Amino acid sequence: MSTGQIDPHTLKVLEYNQILQILSSYASSSLGQKIALQLFPSVDRGWIADRLSETTEMKELIQTGHRIPLAGLKDISDLIKSHGSEQSVLEPDELLDIRDTLAVSGQLKKFLADIQNTPIPHLKKLSGQLEDYQDIIDEISRCILGDQGVQDSASEKLKSIRREINMLQDKVQQEFRAVTSSSQMKNALANDSIMMRNGRVVVLVKSNYRQRVRGMVLDRSKTGNALYIEPYAMAELSNQLESAHYDEKREIERILWELTRIVINQRDDIKLSIKILTFIDLIYAKARFSIAYKMGAPSVNTSSSMNLQDARHPLLINLFSQQGHCQPDQAIKEVIPIDVRLGDDFDLLILTGPNTGGKTVTLKTIGLLILMAQTGLHIPARPDSDVPVYRQIYADIGDEQSLQQSLSTFSAHMRQIVQIIKRSNDTTLVLLDELGSGTDPTEGAALSTSILTELHTKNAHAVATTHLGQLKNFAYSTDRVENGSVQFDIETLQPTYRLLIGTPGSSNALVIAKKLGMPEEIIASATHILAEKHDGSAELINQVQATRESAEHKRKEADRLLESAKGIQHLAVERLDRAGQEQAELMNRANQEIDREMRKIRSVTNEFVRHMQSAPKPWSDKCLEFSKTIERTAASTPLAQRQAAFIETIHTGDTVYVIPFKKEALVQRIRRKKSKMMVLIDGMQVDVSFTDIWRIE
Repeated sequence: MSTGQIDPHTLKVLEYNQILQILSSYASSSLGQKIALQLFPSVDRGWIADRLSETTEMKELIQTGHRIPLAGLKDISDLIKSHGSEQSVLEPDELLDIRDTLAVSGQLKKFLADIQNTPIPHLKKLSGQLEDYQDIIDEISRCILGDQGVQDSASEKLKSIRREINMLQDKVQQEFRAVTSSSQMKNALANDSIMMRNGRVVVLVKSNYRQRVRGMVLDRSKTGNALYIEPYAMAELSNQLESAHYDEKREIERILWELTRIVINQRDDIKLSIKILTFIDLIYAKARFSIAYKMGAPSVNTSSSMNLQDARHPLLINLFSQQGHCQPDQAIKEVIPIDVRLGDDFDLLILTGPNTGGKTVTLKTIGLLILMAQTGLHIPARPDSDVPVYRQIYADIGDEQSLQQSLSTFSAHMRQIVQIIKRSNDTTLVLLDELGSGTDPTEGAALSTSILTELHTKNAHAVATTHLGQLKNFAYSTDRVENGSVQFDIETLQPTYRLLIGTPGSSNALVIAKKLGMPEEIIASATHILAEKHDGSAELINQVQATRESAEHKRKEADRLLESAKGIQHLAVERLDRAGQEQAELMNRANQEIDREMRKIRSVTNEFVRHMQSAPKPWSDKCLEFSKTIERTAASTPLAQRQAAFIETIHTGDTVYVIPFKKEALVQRIRRKKSKMMVLIDGMQVDVSFTDIWRIE
């Protein structure tokens, strides 16, 4: 498993651990669940790409109807580590757990090796490290039977001992009946059933009838009214039975130790198999997670650009699934997708607008999907989404007030941001929520501008949300910085959660206040105050905004047309390939038909020539000439020419297909002048004509 150094605080505020919790629920065993909870985002591009490919391969297997044989997989790691001495043998239930897990190893190895039609190179590589432990499995199965423990068949000695035990138990039953069935015992017995005390067979006799039973008192009832007496007549049988049970116990211990030794002898191989099975179960969990949430594998690029298409927050999908009591794939439609990019035409995105929650969801969606991708997980976004590998991700989101340190909300945010600025570089993604809040708006805007400028200077990728309108100007006036907003519905006073890049958000304070019933005179007064402070920059901003919105619209339209063109091109290539295949198939069928017909003609001609050999001239000569013409014609067909070329390459020892016999044969001798060869078929030497030989398809 790859590890990295992604900021733990970022993992916490982006709720990364909740994703791991969901992932673990899709594992088939405690092994997979445990390792799923230990995952960590990687910064190794190759590792990430391999993990995504493994998940894609497993997902395709599941979706094509394959049942992955993981049933029976158990965590036997501690059993393998802690046992191996005579004082610590494996118990029957533990051996059965080991057997079931080792069976999964062999089944999974065979299952993945047998997959032919689906390319799964990563999974095949993993399965190649698994072992088949059939010998161990068979031996445990022979000796242990479910909850019945060690079977009689485990050893001849155990079978003999248990046969003796059964015989002694029958004798005990007979002797007990003999003791208790006499007339003098009729009134003496407090209970006429066989009872045991300290492993000895006893009868329960009323205290005042003690003298009627010759034997040793082993116990008394709680009331003292009855005695547990071992009759002398049964004492020897009890001794023999006790001795037989002791022998049985020793033999069972010997068998269990022998089974333990067999397992421990392959301890290292089994440990490796457990490790591989754990990884495969994790991949299985990832694939099921991907299917349930309709996720896909993003492309991992080297260009440091991020492009998420139709991206959704997975925890929102999970929330709507729980609230609606439905499966996640049914709840997906409740989550509005976003399209967001970074690192292509701009490196810093400033999301402005009212505090309605939409901006923070966008920020968390970006951060969490990047973390998932770098963990090797599929993401809830279109498959054509593209992500870079960030070596560090920092997030300052939500209320970071530290009561222990008596810090204000603003102070807590600043302390976090100071550390972020120090550590950021061109391989860093920074997510800042409500930048500049918690202090004077004018000072907050100035400080926020400086913070963003510093991050921009360090070439960090950053997305910042803010309600400070002054930061819009910074985006307009700074190269590779872009405005954005989450669309707001004035009528419903609710965010639509649709991300608009190139369009800064508006607070809509006056409109919202008016909708909520604010008196007209107050709205008019506020409008007048705004007009007095109007410096003419708004018109310029609006013009720039309109230009950018137009450019963004054209960009999206160009992307749509490009995708459409790619689709048409792909379809055209597929159709051309299909047409080429169909043409080749038709040509091959035609050639085969021609060849079959020419064989019939040649056969008829040869028969005719044979009958005409004794005919007077010139008919015999003309017949021969006709036969040669037919032979030349037959030899000029495409299949005949290919077959002739093949014949030229044949050597003694090659394997060929003999058409009349419909079998493969070994070439033993070639007589090219006679156009014949001797071949070995089913142990028989047969002379066949070149025309009856073909390559093995």
